[in-house]
Amino acid sequence: MAADETNSVSARTTPLAPLPDHRDVNTPWWQELWRRHAHITTPLRARGLSCDIEFGLSAYIVRVSLPDASCLIISPPQEPPSERPPGDPEGWIVTREHPDDQSHFEVLYDSAPCDDPGASQRPEARHGGSAQPLVEAIDHRLGQLGLLSRHASPSAVGVGLQHLTGMPPAPASGVSAPPPPAPHPPRH
Repeated sequence: MAADETNSVSARTTPLAPLPDHRDVNTPWWQELWRRHAHITTPLRARGLSCDIEFGLSAYIVRVSLPDASCLIISPPQEPPSERPPGDPEGWIVTREHPDDQSHFEVLYDSAPCDDPGASQRPEARHGGSAQPLVEAIDHRLGQLGLLSRHASPSAVGVGLQHLTGMPPAPASGVSAPPPPAPHPPRH
């Protein structure tokens, strides 16, 4: 994508993982979603992890492909649906899943607020929708599993983050949150 090619090389020390390769990448609604999630996708792409934006149960999610064929699903709470805009939830939930091995399922991070007064809050809940602790938790767990191929320092990523999103800035008039995508025929 042209926007990725024009990124400032001096703002980062490692190349970003490529953008997804599908027809939605060039649509305005997908580019707006990508921009709204850049604070999550850019640090992960700087670590060599491929990311994409998809529609989950009731909100947009970030899917991160891992080297062992498993994936991370990074999402806001799905039920009930949030009134907050895509990319700015009240909390994040990160799960690791494998399409062929259900024993790989685990919750890596959960900063979603708990509505049940009798339930104890997870330690991450104090971070709410903040991206930095989420990325640090992903780094820690993937490092333990040996699934992190390269590591970009948080300061290096943070300094150039506005230049690394892979998408142009939002138009001055603003773009409203995109609607869920129309179903597409399966890709082969």
